[in-house]
Amino acid sequence: MKKIAVFFGGKSLEHDVSVITGVLTLNSLNKEKYDPVPVFVDKDGVFYTGDSLFDVSFFKNKDMAKLSRVVFLQGDDRLYKLKKDKIKPLFPLAAAINCMHGENGEDGTLAGLIKTLSVPFVSPSLFCSSAMIDKGFTKTVLKGLGVPYIKGAVAETVADGVRIAEKMGFPLIFKPCTAGSSIGIEKAEKADETESAIGRAFAYCGRVLIEPFIENALEINCAAFRGKDGEIFVSECEKPISSGDFLSFADKYVSGGREFPAKIDGKLSDEIKRLTERIYLGTDAFGVIRVDYIIKNGKPFVNEVNTVPGSLSYYLFCKDAAEFSEMLTEMITGAEQKFSKESTEIKSFDSGVLDSFGSKGAKRL
Repeated sequence: MKKIAVFFGGKSLEHDVSVITGVLTLNSLNKEKYDPVPVFVDKDGVFYTGDSLFDVSFFKNKDMAKLSRVVFLQGDDRLYKLKKDKIKPLFPLAAAINCMHGENGEDGTLAGLIKTLSVPFVSPSLFCSSAMIDKGFTKTVLKGLGVPYIKGAVAETVADGVRIAEKMGFPLIFKPCTAGSSIGIEKAEKADETESAIGRAFAYCGRVLIEPFIENALEINCAAFRGKDGEIFVSECEKPISSGDFLSFADKYVSGGREFPAKIDGKLSDEIKRLTERIYLGTDAFGVIRVDYIIKNGKPFVNEVNTVPGSLSYYLFCKDAAEFSEMLTEMITGAEQKFSKESTEIKSFDSGVLDSFGSKGAKRL
């Protein structure tokens, strides 16, 4: 039976949310086709596996003695158990699913690791992940794709941020570029609030995005994923419910709700779906991405792009766990097809350059 590794946890502000996504995914895989393999990454970046990781209650009072530490070797698709500085091969992996939100997972780090192992990856590529994790770089990509987005500017120091804020006017919102789940977001109504607000945002990231705050903004989300034969599925739109000036962490994961499908104009819904598919194709995405929009004057503008959304946004595509299982199978099959196609590409070239260089030639380099 095919071993499917599910990566979750990680050195990230969104560690706990990732645990929920990972455990959900592990338990939703079709057990008749796949043997799920949990790969839990703790807050120190150490990899573990073990049967206890299938139960979310384990993470309330973790007994790490029940787990086995695991490692990988580049160019080798097998998982290795590490014990007393000795490694033991366990089994090869048929595919890997990324459920790690934020740093070291959603930023392309894991995508790069899996690529060196030559394992099909059921998640966005290194480029898509690393570009979209940074809210400032995301705007650069969206501009190139011709997709409307909320204008803003990136500051790398508090003083720089204060200068930008003075030019933009108020109210403003400050976002740590690489933090997710609304963590670290601050708002300033007037100039004398800027320095303290942006300073708090800088505590989470060395780059802070500054945007005009849009009063009474309507937020709409839409997701997409690629299945077998390259088919792209785009979800219906959802409207997350906010309890404050902007969608907070608590709104997203604790006390918030959602309206699904969102009760919006049909033309607006169709435009959002079209833009979501354009972003998916334009960034060469794979797996699930969720695009969050701000509706301004009846028109959609991209707020941010999530390449590993919470719970893999299954609730935007599926009515129940059985349908999520089918969705995961669809993505795994697509990833295997993609990997098989890429494996036929020529990866080496006999240039003869090294043969033509002697010791004298080497000195000219």
